[in-house]
Amino acid sequence: MVDGPSLYTRITYEVGSVKVTRPKVAIYNLYWATYGGGEQVSGAIAETLSKYCDVTLLGPEEPNIEATRARLGVDLGGCAWQKVCDDLEASVASADFDVFINGTYRSHTVNQAPLGLYYVHFPEPPTTSRRKAVDAVARTGLGAMKLAPRVPERLEGVRRGLQRRVIDQSWAKSYTKFLSNSQYTAGWVKKLWDADSEIVYPPVRTTVKPGKKVELITSIGRFFDPSLGHSKKQHELLEAFTRMFSSREGIGSWKLAFVGGADAASRDYALAIRRGAIGLPVAVHLNAPREIVETTLATASIYWHGGGFGEDAELHPERFEHFGIAVVEAMAAGAVPVVFAAAGPAEIVRHAVDGFHWKTLDELQAYTRVLMNDEALRLKMSASAQERAAEFGVDVFAQRISSLI
Repeated sequence: MVDGPSLYTRITYEVGSVKVTRPKVAIYNLYWATYGGGEQVSGAIAETLSKYCDVTLLGPEEPNIEATRARLGVDLGGCAWQKVCDDLEASVASADFDVFINGTYRSHTVNQAPLGLYYVHFPEPPTTSRRKAVDAVARTGLGAMKLAPRVPERLEGVRRGLQRRVIDQSWAKSYTKFLSNSQYTAGWVKKLWDADSEIVYPPVRTTVKPGKKVELITSIGRFFDPSLGHSKKQHELLEAFTRMFSSREGIGSWKLAFVGGADAASRDYALAIRRGAIGLPVAVHLNAPREIVETTLATASIYWHGGGFGEDAELHPERFEHFGIAVVEAMAAGAVPVVFAAAGPAEIVRHAVDGFHWKTLDELQAYTRVLMNDEALRLKMSASAQERAAEFGVDVFAQRISSLI
């Protein structure tokens, strides 16, 4: 990575009546209007830095200030906006700023600002054998065209097409620093982009506080069909609960509640979960209002998370939970987490301290029974989980970002 000059060499501080020059910061995100976790991070960075810098948001559509404040809890009112529609336009725009911060998922923008930071939610999946073969063919073709004394103008399109098919990671060298949302992500940034990164956990707005706890297990997250990639594994979690319910030990009055959104592409998967829950003490809330989410988190005693179960970490690392915002929200609400022992959730939850890590459905059931049958342990872990969740709060994130710039 290139070494850019420190911001402090570009700022004249005010002494008496001397004017202060505020650094110009651009924050690039193509998806402001989706109001997802990535946009919450970019928005929190913007809100934090707008106190000390002149912040401009880059994206295809001007962010809706009121909607962003209501849905993400971040205030972008102190930021300007500049329209850019893709990585190329963002690269051109970056040259006009002191600091360029890239918060766009799987972006390959070349930074041209003196300081470039890239907040990585997760890099692209590993290159497949087929993609490597395409790269080799494209490089061979480009090499042959370079040997020709003159390439006919009609073949210029062919040359550009070959260039697009070449695997090129040189853009990564244009950034001063990469920031990863977890150690798991940082490991893949090093492996796939050959870049070191600092860990800056996302800001989690823990608005739901513990309520009167009941004998309830919950799992919160979108219903994604496994064929689409990032599945939360509700089917497997339902299978584990069904086994517990049908076993000789039974489950007493314990219940399970799934809460999550479901789009048209995953409709059949979500409805299959609902059908599988018939006859069981299981509730399936599809596209539920926020009130249901908050009530469930406040009253649940145990939280289940299964993202990554049954997946191959080397072939599909993107199918694992890169961080786990919902896990932190559940911990803050006092639900003891029992999470799949990999990636982000395994970093968040300290095994046998804040909750448990499981690798098999049998382990998931066994750890859950321990919590069901030992109220004192459950209360102790609940208190620890709440303390741990505070380490991923908005204030902690803001301090971390401020210290980097």
